[in-house]
Amino acid sequence: MLVAQFKAAAVCLCLGLLMAIGSVQAQENAQLQIPPSLIECYNTSYFMNRDNRLPSNMDTLISLIEKVEQSYTATGYQVDIRTLAVALLHRFRQDGIRRAPGVTPVSGVIPYSPTGFQFPKLRILLSSLLPGNANNFPNSSLTSTERCSLHFMLSSTFDTRQRGDENTVCGQLSQYRAQRLPRALKKDASSNFLGDAEWLDIRPKRTRTGSNYVQMGELDYETDWAYAGTEGQSQCPVEDGVVRTPWGTVSAGSLIAGVATGLQQQNVPVNTLLQLARRGRTQSQTGTSYVDNRWAATLAGDLAEVTLVQVPVSPNNVATVGATGGWNDTVLPHWYFLSQRNNLEATDAEIRGGLDGLIIAKNINSWRTQASSLKLSQLLRMYYSSTGVLSSGIQACSRQQQFPNVAPTAEMQAQTSAFAQVLDKGMQLRVTIQPPAIAQFAQTASLSLVTYVPQSLNDVSCTASNTQDLSDIITPMTNLFVFLDTTWQYSAIADYVAYVLQQLNIHPYASSVTLLSAFDGSIIVNTTNYVTDVYQQWNATVQSNLQQGFNLPTVLRTIQNLTQTLLNGEQTNSSVGGRSLVALIIPNQANVNDGDSNYATTELQYIYEQIPDLRFIYYGGGNIQRFSNFVRDPTKDLFSLMTGSTVATSAGPVARRIVKIPRRIINPRCGSMWYTTSWGTDQMYQYVRPGKINFYRVASNYFFGTGTNRVVTIQSQNGGAFTICSSRTYEWPQQNSSSSTNNGVDQSCVQINGNSYSYDLSNACGGYYTITQCPPLYLSVQPGSLNTTSCTQDACQTPDEWRYIVASVNMGCYSGVSGLAASLLTILLALVLQRSLQ
Repeated sequence: MLVAQFKAAAVCLCLGLLMAIGSVQAQENAQLQIPPSLIECYNTSYFMNRDNRLPSNMDTLISLIEKVEQSYTATGYQVDIRTLAVALLHRFRQDGIRRAPGVTPVSGVIPYSPTGFQFPKLRILLSSLLPGNANNFPNSSLTSTERCSLHFMLSSTFDTRQRGDENTVCGQLSQYRAQRLPRALKKDASSNFLGDAEWLDIRPKRTRTGSNYVQMGELDYETDWAYAGTEGQSQCPVEDGVVRTPWGTVSAGSLIAGVATGLQQQNVPVNTLLQLARRGRTQSQTGTSYVDNRWAATLAGDLAEVTLVQVPVSPNNVATVGATGGWNDTVLPHWYFLSQRNNLEATDAEIRGGLDGLIIAKNINSWRTQASSLKLSQLLRMYYSSTGVLSSGIQACSRQQQFPNVAPTAEMQAQTSAFAQVLDKGMQLRVTIQPPAIAQFAQTASLSLVTYVPQSLNDVSCTASNTQDLSDIITPMTNLFVFLDTTWQYSAIADYVAYVLQQLNIHPYASSVTLLSAFDGSIIVNTTNYVTDVYQQWNATVQSNLQQGFNLPTVLRTIQNLTQTLLNGEQTNSSVGGRSLVALIIPNQANVNDGDSNYATTELQYIYEQIPDLRFIYYGGGNIQRFSNFVRDPTKDLFSLMTGSTVATSAGPVARRIVKIPRRIINPRCGSMWYTTSWGTDQMYQYVRPGKINFYRVASNYFFGTGTNRVVTIQSQNGGAFTICSSRTYEWPQQNSSSSTNNGVDQSCVQINGNSYSYDLSNACGGYYTITQCPPLYLSVQPGSLNTTSCTQDACQTPDEWRYIVASVNMGCYSGVSGLAASLLTILLALVLQRSLQ
């Protein structure tokens, strides 16, 4: 009996030791040094230059999370939103990492460690309040640039050292702070400041570079380890661990922590946490006897730092929360400068991130009942949008209205006091504070936030502009081919190109982009569904190695080859399209000579007849009307690019034009040769969010000849109700349109509820002699107002999307080219003429 008991005790002891060891291994970010998994971000100077990281905005964060989610799906490993949120924090977040001043790096010594005041809080969270690990995280799903960018976006710290540009940067920040006023969100704002997401136009745009980066005389804050500076304190330090959103800059670590704790809420006794603290001993406590991990991971965590670090040493024990900041760039943000160097325990970004995290934490279980397979990328996409999460009305721009509901003053004071008692035993302070004083200081800090959020947090209003553009209700889905004239300087053009791409929903199962040279058609960025790939593969170094110039015939031949390959791929996959097809051409000052012009005119006739859905858009320098002969509609498809203009003002109309080009519905059996021996039904699944509309175009090439039972059908899924509108003359037929351009338009709309809609194209070109005379068919799909089902397919960008089927039945294959050989001969003759004139 005693032997059996001894064996049982031994087994329990071994299991306990194994669990303890596993816990330590899983929480390596809670240790007092940079963990091995993050060393790659610090053992090279490359990532110390912030411009070599990915842009720090919400779209980048969502794109990286989607890459991880797709990797899990591809390997068959099932992971829910809580597991992923926890894994991200345990894998990438380590707050308070700072450089050791005056340390010269040598082999085996990295002059960085988590010595900042933010680290003790994170250590408690990871070791005691955020159970989980990153053992199964798919590291190979992200590149080193993506992994390190994700680390710096999730990890809070400050670089307070003098840089040398303070006279310029700090001056602009102080001017901004003196004029802080809440602003409504406007797409084409001409101001350099957009709410908190301000742009400090302080110097020519710094350029991202490749791995062979060499400093070109421009101030670079941290290009190499041998930082040569005064080691003094900057008047406007740099904050890390923040991401830019249209609704204010947020601390991403607090945001993701709110998601994780909301899905596994715990009330942990204060005494239990004290016993686990580094220097903790059980002692009598005041106030709330437990810590709610949702609060500790968000607002109460930052307020506890104010309570312990700031209030005890401030005059009259006053608490100061909030610290505004400014981005160096609104399109490709890398540097976030703060307007002050003191009282940084709760910056504006941390307040927003903590408040957003707490709002999500207190609502996410309710949302999970509506959408059990809710993904982290979906949640962030909905919360940081103009529509909000699952028809709840909860979104980033409503955080100030949500603040009193999710953060009642009494609860906030109690949770701040409780966590501050724990944090007091886990961090080295300059003073020793008695428990009653901690409770008092926590109250002071909480009341300061209660005043600050509604009065001083410079947030963007939810109120939308009265002149809403049609593109605002369209979810972009396009195959975009960008031809860039590399005569443009990278630093001059990067923001304008990136702005367009950021508006086009470049994500898995959505839009794709290919970036090519406008001189020789060489690929700069291969076709991708991740905008982060563009940031990594296109930079100043890459562009400097490309031959400069603009060659329109080469562009046309390249896009013809690319789109014909696309059509053949759709034939192989029986794809009915579902995306628009756009060539965005970005010339600089180059003109088109007579020979190139004649060739291009002939080539375009062939392209229009063989690839009827392809749309050319020019966005260039100089007199853009010089390209009017090379587009279908010069009034819609030509845009001037002046590099001195505000990016949103210049690039916004280009993006909106691309968004409004209807998606294609095709007969995939045709391929690029426009020939088929088989007829039948081909279909695709499509998705649309409440309040959005999907527009489609069916080219007359697919129904020019007569044919029986030749129809396009739209089939409702899961009993959903849709409004289907059709027109032969208007690109955007829609019900209840307030647009004056829709008055008098020939369109018809019908509602379907659990059944299907069909448009008969059997004799739709009767009376027309040529394909170009016969108008296409335009369709739109608009969901009803009530959706009780959850979209669980991988293609769902949000779980509230409605799914339906689009099918093309017995379509034909008709090309406008009277004979392929004759057309090729015409092009060859034009080519000879082109060369003779050069």
